[in-house]
Parts: sequence; C-alpha cells; structure tokens
Amino acid sequence: MCIFIAMEKSNIFIGEIIRDVMARQEVTKAELARRLNVRPQSVDYLLTRKSIDTDTLYNISKALDYDFALLYSIHPNQTNCDTSDAKEIRKARVLVEIELKPEDFLKLNLKQRINDLMK
Repeated sequence: MCIFIAMEKSNIFIGEIIRDVMARQEVTKAELARRLNVRPQSVDYLLTRKSIDTDTLYNISKALDYDFALLYSIHPNQTNCDTSDAKEIRKARVLVEIELKPEDFLKLNLKQRINDLMK
C-alpha cells in the first residue's frame, strides 16, 4: 500500500519518512536490516539521512513494499511504463534497418509484403 504525501523536494527528510513507514507497518530496525541484508547500524544511519542514493531507496522500497520514489515525483498521476497498470500500446512505429542481398530480398517477397501492409 502506497500513501502519497505531497511535499516540496527541499522538505523531504527521507530518513524520517522511512521511520514513519516502518512504524505504520510495525517493522523494527532489526527486521528492516534483515530484509536489506545489512547490519542494524546501517539502518540506524539511514534513518538519520536527509537523502540517500537511488539504489538504496529502491531496496528499501522493495523491503517495505512502499514506493518512496513517489515522494520525488513531479507528476503524481504519472503511469510508469514498467508497471502492469500501464496503458496498452495501440500503435507503434518500428524502424528496422537491415542489409539484404538482392536474391534474399526476392526470396522474402518483401516488396509485396510491404505493399500489403501499406493498404
């Protein structure tokens, strides 16, 4: 479950937000350390940070099943293309460049296939 909290970028103190999510989910520092495969001291350090690197943020998001990246989104209603909620693509333009020998071009009957597609 993701709870979107609208914040200005400069007001995000990621350590506190992680601590709040942990409290809501009743996840201890030791449990988060186990999920992240780090020492509990590393979790203590994370919880004091104003910002952290994206790999760490991703790992914490997975460990807590909470998308912390949404806190930094400039478009809160954005649909990401790598999620199952992404809209189905109706049309796509595909450009492919290949080099064929004349005899291969004839064997594949590409001229006729291209004409058929253009109809």
